[in-house]
Amino acid sequence: MFYNGANCDIYIRKGAGKKLLNDIRNARKSIKIVSPYLSPFLITELIKFRKRNLDVELITTDNIEDFYGSYDKNIHKLINQNIETDEIAVEKREKWKDISKILTYIGFGLLIILIGVAYYIKDIKTAFGLIPIIILFLVVKLYKNKIKNKRIYSYWYSQLFPFKVYMSPDKSDQSDTFIHSKIYLIDDQIAYLGSLNFTSSGTKHNYETRIRTEDPNAIQEIKDEIYQLMNHSHLPERDIQFWGKQLYKEPIN
Repeated sequence: MFYNGANCDIYIRKGAGKKLLNDIRNARKSIKIVSPYLSPFLITELIKFRKRNLDVELITTDNIEDFYGSYDKNIHKLINQNIETDEIAVEKREKWKDISKILTYIGFGLLIILIGVAYYIKDIKTAFGLIPIIILFLVVKLYKNKIKNKRIYSYWYSQLFPFKVYMSPDKSDQSDTFIHSKIYLIDDQIAYLGSLNFTSSGTKHNYETRIRTEDPNAIQEIKDEIYQLMNHSHLPERDIQFWGKQLYKEPIN
């Protein structure tokens, strides 16, 4: 069958993703996917492909399925947290700890001495000896607060493999364009277009339409389009650093 001059195979009904998934799992070099919605088990498949040293690229939207509330959700699997340690800050904090311990020992030592003196002298004036001890413990508390609030770790985030997450119009006032395409390019030789998202329902259960082609001219056009979306689109997208801070805890020390 020919579609706009390209030789292609057209499939319409349930199970439209069976052949797609088979081609993806037999990929030898690369997998490039454009899909606004994703299923966790299919993201896991992409991670496995990346571990096999296949080139993986993904273009999706911030409606990404199952984003909120769990370390097992899609986007959390695709963003790595990287930690850097400020060695100078660590050294300073350790000095503060040592000073805090020394002052604490001195404070308790003076308190014991004061109690002994008060026991033998039995003079109310010895209570004034508590003043420097109280000041000493206030200094200790000050150091403990400094230790607690001293930042020794800084964080930055990286992608497990190249991906873009575009903002949907209802979450951005900068564009009214929604990336709703579903495009799959395998080894730069096989392409799928159609209605099925990279989800369990899309590939297996929904009544979907998909076109499969190996036509060289069509492949090149699709390859160019994915490249433009990955590298030169001016549409608003999620900032990886900001998103990472939402996903991960960032203890300062």
